[in-house]
Amino acid sequence: MSVGKDVEKMYRDDAERQKKKQKKKKANGAVTLILVILIIAVLLLLMKYLGIGFGGGKGDGGDENGAAGDRTTVSAAENSGEGDVSSEEESEAEPKEYENIKVSGSAYIYKNNVIELDEFVETISKMNDNVIVMIEDDNATQNAMEDLKKALEDKSREFLIEESGADSSADSDADSAAESAE
Repeated sequence: MSVGKDVEKMYRDDAERQKKKQKKKKANGAVTLILVILIIAVLLLLMKYLGIGFGGGKGDGGDENGAAGDRTTVSAAENSGEGDVSSEEESEAEPKEYENIKVSGSAYIYKNNVIELDEFVETISKMNDNVIVMIEDDNATQNAMEDLKKALEDKSREFLIEESGADSSADSDADSAAESAE
């Protein structure tokens, strides 16, 4: 009978080992699931912080009410009086894309390279019509800004002007005072 007892003991030991392995697998599965959930949560928070994600954000520089902050939107079609298409119809047709250009003094900086105005206008004119030019005014000269705006209007390109924070409040106060005086 000792052989029977040995076989029975081996069977019990094997059954106990299998139960331990199953418990480890369950524990490992739970740890893996928790780690995956934590990684997803961190990625979502990072996406929200960086402003990338699922389109539920407030947009560039806007607040919860939809105000655009220090930005001025100008459309070449609006300036020329040809703005028959509403902005809602345009946004439904194609998503807007933005190309940034920085005007510093009298220099135009596009993709971290100083570029001539003619080169920039040629580059922009090759792009789709849904591209909006974001102009960053970094203590730009008035002539440089006017030249850029005129060139974009001539090509019927929509653009946004983003002024530096400290100067824009003083400029907008001066503009509003001038308008109220008229």
